[in-house]
Amino acid sequence: MQVEEISIDVIKPSSPTPSHLRTHQFSLIDQHFPNAHLSVPLFYSSPSPTNTNTNTNTNPQHILTHLKTSLSKTLTLFHPLAGRLNDSHHHHILCNDEGVKFVHARVPHCTLSQVLAPPDHRLNQLFPKQHIAEDQLLGIQLTFFDCGGFAIGVYFSHKIFDARSLCTFVLSWASIAKTGESAVRPRFDSASIFPPIHPPPTYSDLPDFTAQRVLFKVFRFEGSKIELLKAKAKGSGDETPPSRVMAVTALLWTVFAAVMDGEKQNEGAIPRPCQLAMAVSLRGRMRTDSEALNFNENTIGNGAVIPVSPPMAPPRDLTGLPDLVKVLNDMVRRVDESDLVGRRDGAEILKLMDCYAEAAGKPSASDGGDCGFYEVASWLRLPFYEADFGWGKPVWFGYLLGEIKNVISYLDTKCGEGVEAWVWMTEKDMARFQSMPELLQFATPVLNALDH
Repeated sequence: MQVEEISIDVIKPSSPTPSHLRTHQFSLIDQHFPNAHLSVPLFYSSPSPTNTNTNTNTNPQHILTHLKTSLSKTLTLFHPLAGRLNDSHHHHILCNDEGVKFVHARVPHCTLSQVLAPPDHRLNQLFPKQHIAEDQLLGIQLTFFDCGGFAIGVYFSHKIFDARSLCTFVLSWASIAKTGESAVRPRFDSASIFPPIHPPPTYSDLPDFTAQRVLFKVFRFEGSKIELLKAKAKGSGDETPPSRVMAVTALLWTVFAAVMDGEKQNEGAIPRPCQLAMAVSLRGRMRTDSEALNFNENTIGNGAVIPVSPPMAPPRDLTGLPDLVKVLNDMVRRVDESDLVGRRDGAEILKLMDCYAEAAGKPSASDGGDCGFYEVASWLRLPFYEADFGWGKPVWFGYLLGEIKNVISYLDTKCGEGVEAWVWMTEKDMARFQSMPELLQFATPVLNALDH
């Protein structure tokens, strides 16, 4: 796939940011997240008068102009995105309206179906990475395909957005493009809920994974398979069946451990333990009636902590799934019982983050360490599929991390009943992972993202 850039523009807010909003302070949780840029592509089929509901003009130039104009209006609500990180320490954002890079591109001799069969590293070309400096928080690339379909690539800094915040931004932009009005009113007050500390925490001992070749692949768990998996992970008691996140995560924990040990499993060796880190959102976990502390879906910033499990060596035959589900539920319960939002307990957040950094900083078993380490995050129930800019809803969307291994993200299938697991592993580990019978019993590799 060869992407040709046609134009590069800088989109600024349609109205200047008021002087009292010129500084955006990071919250304590924001401070813990690195200034890593992540990528989300939203794919749209070729618009036509029969499948559009607002913008009857389907000319690519009109689509380009309309998206840039609506983005400018959206940036007046999301004013920090048009600003810049203040310095190398990234204490806060200067909301100076310098603007957001917007790249217009096309892919000749390639259709939308071809680029998604299968989804792979080629998707990285749908983002303006090479045009975004370290102090910039957002970049957009609009890429047209020969079939008339197009992709909106959102390239954003984790310093300002988590998955929920990104979804709020995308839906607001889509609403403004489609109707002229935003469906939501974002809030930038997370620092008042979780006050920052100075100096901010640093984790310089985290390993550098960029030297290794990391692949990503997508595996789809259909709704019917998830129901079977939930039944297997329920156990023999009267407990409630696990959620799809817990059931899928318990299965993958077993598969990760098997991948980590590789051929040693066949030699009868004692399996090495494996730890799992799981992002737990704090949104909606309120125990206070104070509106000022209402940390909800419209609060922009990072809203998750990452508890880490004890080291475990799950059995290969899946009989340990109920026990793993219990451990995962205990991790979430610890967060709930800490009441981090209601108590505004920065000390407890620091403790959780320090434990995560310590576990992530150790050499993994695949690198000669004593214990494996994997990280899981859920994007389920985030309505990205509702992002209609006026030419219809997306036919698919995805999430790209970069060169970071042993990370798994869950996205909804388009019907909303299944789960798509985006898995990042080294080339060697991926070869083992994708052939595991325990995995293939419930999941299938996505060979064409448009085959729902």
